[in-house]
Amino acid sequence: MTISRYLAPALLVLAFAFDARAQEIEAGFRFVHVSGNEEMYRTQVNERSGFLIRSFTLLTTEPGLFDRLRIDAGDLGAGPAGSLRIEADRNDLYRFRLGYRHIDAFSGDGTIPGQHTYQRTSHALDADLDLLPGRSVTPFIGFSVNRLSGPGTTTATLGGDEFRLSQKFRQNEQEVRAGAGFNTARFSGSATQGWRRARGSESLTLSGTDAAAFTREDRTRTSTPFTSVFVTGQLSKRLRVVGDYVRFAADSSGELTEAVEGSFVSFALSRFFAGTSETASSSAKNTTWRGGGRAEFTLYDGVVAFAGYQKEHRDLEGSALIDTLYLQTLTFGGVDPRDIQVVLNAKSSMARDEDAASVGASARALGPFAVRLEYRETKQNLSVAPDLLEIVVPGSQSGDFERRIRMLDTSASFAASGFTLGAAWRRDRAGDPIFRTDFRDRDRLRLRAVWSAPKWIRAGITTERTTQSNAQPCIDLDGTARQTSGDVEVIPREGVAFRASLSRFRADHRVLIRRPENFTTEPSVYAEDGKSHEGGVALNLAPLSLDASAARFINRGTTSFEIHRVRVRLGFDLPAKTKTTLIAEYGEDKFTQRSADYANFNATRFGFFIRYRPSF
Repeated sequence: MTISRYLAPALLVLAFAFDARAQEIEAGFRFVHVSGNEEMYRTQVNERSGFLIRSFTLLTTEPGLFDRLRIDAGDLGAGPAGSLRIEADRNDLYRFRLGYRHIDAFSGDGTIPGQHTYQRTSHALDADLDLLPGRSVTPFIGFSVNRLSGPGTTTATLGGDEFRLSQKFRQNEQEVRAGAGFNTARFSGSATQGWRRARGSESLTLSGTDAAAFTREDRTRTSTPFTSVFVTGQLSKRLRVVGDYVRFAADSSGELTEAVEGSFVSFALSRFFAGTSETASSSAKNTTWRGGGRAEFTLYDGVVAFAGYQKEHRDLEGSALIDTLYLQTLTFGGVDPRDIQVVLNAKSSMARDEDAASVGASARALGPFAVRLEYRETKQNLSVAPDLLEIVVPGSQSGDFERRIRMLDTSASFAASGFTLGAAWRRDRAGDPIFRTDFRDRDRLRLRAVWSAPKWIRAGITTERTTQSNAQPCIDLDGTARQTSGDVEVIPREGVAFRASLSRFRADHRVLIRRPENFTTEPSVYAEDGKSHEGGVALNLAPLSLDASAARFINRGTTSFEIHRVRVRLGFDLPAKTKTTLIAEYGEDKFTQRSADYANFNATRFGFFIRYRPSF
């Protein structure tokens, strides 16, 4: 049971401990029925049966330890993702914020049993305390904790055989931060110093076979101090400057032990062997800082010219020592039994510098028109030094590299008589790529039109197209993504609203990939053609209220599937003096994948809730 399931009944008790005129709560039960592949349902939806606090708000202003206390919560209990937020203030003395979030994530591959799956539970807690808010100097401290854990399954290949492994995963992160904000007549900003620590562990064990034994323990540790400074200055009525600086230095280490027993064969060793024993120790450092400034000058009322410069530096380096012992090896002829030890000691590094300068102007007061224009030029310098032991593909993979990227970003809009027209175009041109994911040419065009008649109709359409390419023979990257959507909302009378939307997404991408078994290249093609249709109605005719919608998503291409969704929420207000509403909910999700019908599911959910609002 997650922490949120304990919080749910606790909030119900808290709701009656304060002034009832300042609270709102909606709680009830949800029932779920799934037919078909439940793993796929949990991967996509993961809503479960049980008690649920859909929403909770409590606000009190009674003097005492605090002048104002507010508590907000949502989807606590049987929900896959819940949150809780507490805010407390006392005059100009302090301001306190506490936030909690939990997420239950599940991923199954649709097969029985799954080969690569995980079930994770995340708990995140953030606390911040500001002292003397509203003063010229406001000190603050903060603390964060994030815990992620759960089981899973994965696979490992050894000696030409693949094994299914059970996984236990756990990761804890903690952060402490302190600093101060300041606000004077001309300058404002903040400075923060923090320390982050992470600890992780992963245990793998062989399951489902007696032919071999496999265990692996992997532990990691990371420590990261960080510094952040932000300053804004209003030097004159027309001139405003902004500066920022961020630095962090991550230092991590890891230890791995692995033991395998069985009967295996390795063509690389040209031998049979009866198991392995492996140990590995690794370390890595990532030191990064980024700083920059921006100046904005008001030429006329609503017309601003700006210029900026930013510099970023990153140093990455890491080393690993892997010691593998192959036990009781035999040649294919069955002679010469002995143990063979292989040691890999590798060290790699990369230094990256990036300088970006930009200049532009924006005008927001040219009658019904508004325009913006920005030009940015980025220079990248990289020094890469991989270890020779890690290089398995012929060709130069080390040295000094330089790349320039030029970007032009423009936008314009027109608004009058209920019509709004907007257009945005961005063009990127770059030099030779350094990594395979780097582009040479990239263009993005976005158009938007909206028509709104007061009180009764609103309609809009948006289309966007993005293309990128890199024609180098070893990469041959060519990609296009297009999306067009339209939406309309009609309100024929007060308390009655209809809505509908249509959308289409198309993607065509091609790039050369290298096959790992022989290092030859071949094209990888990714193509999708998706359509979405959605419609709904909202009625608020006291004492009845209704919110219903239906949606259909169809995708054809590399990943072909269909999703049908229905949502209905019906409310009935009891007599006004009770300040209570009875709510019934129905939801249905149907997933169909023709190429893999074992992944299909049909899930229905019924919920009955009571909403109590004493403040109304």
